[in-house]
Amino acid sequence: MSLLAVSCGPGQPKLEQKKMVSVLCDVMVMEAGHQVKYNYGILPDSIWVRDYSFICKKHGVKYDDFKAELSRLKAHPADFDVVMERVITQLQLAEIHARKGNR
Repeated sequence: MSLLAVSCGPGQPKLEQKKMVSVLCDVMVMEAGHQVKYNYGILPDSIWVRDYSFICKKHGVKYDDFKAELSRLKAHPADFDVVMERVITQLQLAEIHARKGNR
């Protein structure tokens, strides 16, 4: 399975939806952790770039492709809604599985 779509024009996805959902799940967890760790403080861009880059590397995604896909989704809100619905569902399922493991 290829991570990059065959056509990467301006309106075409840079990453497959399934891959983007997985990356964004980790991004959401990382961002929530930063809010707690840094008490909702404003962080320098270097920390964000470092952590987004780490997540992208974990998923085998180029950071620039991730940023390009975020930009594409910003320009296509309906696509963004679909991706975020799947991210939220995946995070909810992870929480359910984690709670079952704590019983």
